[in-house]
Amino acid sequence: MRISKDSIDEYVRSLPITEVQRQILLGHFSDYEKELQKMDFKVKRITKDKSIIVNLLNTSIEELKLRQAEIESTNAELLSQKQLVEEQSNKLAEQLRMLEKSYAELEQFSYIASHDLKSPLRTIASYASLLNRRYSTQLGPEAHDFIEYIIKGAAHMNEIIKDLLEYAGIAKGHSIEKVDINEVILLVTQNLSSEITDSKAEISFSSLPTIDAHRTGIMQLLQNLIANAIKFRGEQPPHIQVKVQERSQYWQVTVSDNGLGLDETFQEKAFMPFQRVSHLDRPGTGMGLAICKKIVKHHEGDIWFKSELGKGTTFYFTISKSLTENSD
Repeated sequence: MRISKDSIDEYVRSLPITEVQRQILLGHFSDYEKELQKMDFKVKRITKDKSIIVNLLNTSIEELKLRQAEIESTNAELLSQKQLVEEQSNKLAEQLRMLEKSYAELEQFSYIASHDLKSPLRTIASYASLLNRRYSTQLGPEAHDFIEYIIKGAAHMNEIIKDLLEYAGIAKGHSIEKVDINEVILLVTQNLSSEITDSKAEISFSSLPTIDAHRTGIMQLLQNLIANAIKFRGEQPPHIQVKVQERSQYWQVTVSDNGLGLDETFQEKAFMPFQRVSHLDRPGTGMGLAICKKIVKHHEGDIWFKSELGKGTTFYFTISKSLTENSD
């Protein structure tokens, strides 16, 4: 309990001391009172600050608990989503495995069916030709036309079967080897010598690299693209240019021509089997570009084209530099 100032004054005045001593003593009591007041202020301030700190601390603890609950809820949700993604990934992997198996079986069926169709088709074509030769004078014009339809249909069907067998047999038993693109193009020009001569085509290339690839596949690929450039030529003789550019992860090959051109809206459809998207008056089965795409796929690459109708087409395809024997 604190003593009042009046009580202190009364007590000091009652003491048997001189007036000077009394004033000195009262001064000391006054200083003491000021110090007590300062201490009271500090105590009150500390108590108030402590209350503020406690309140802040309690608030922070509550916020931390709330945040912890939110984090735990988020972690639980993420864990659930992760488990769902893993389940979906496993299902997708299984579906992909089954799809690959079905595709392999379908490809094998296509190969066997096409191979087995060749013999009866050859028989039909042979007997139709024999009938036309032996009895053409005895048959009327209409019957003669019918026989011609049979012969042409059999020839077209034979082309389809040949392309199917080629499509199904792409990359089977072919190993990766060093392939000189210059030599491949020279062989292609020999294979297409009659088409090149008839169309007066000009094929230009120079100093092309040697790459790791499936030799037969690359030859099929370039031969199909060059044959297409000749087939779909314009009024001017075909000018076909082959270039190869090296990239960090792959080789990029371009085959350019000055032909009729191709509508770029058919960018995907053009590479699908049996799809003929333009110039239907020209012969063909619609398998050439599908074969090209499949060969490129086995080389872990991509194929596309840029074209302008009436001015020509440039086909681009890539060949991975990191091919393995498992790329088949």
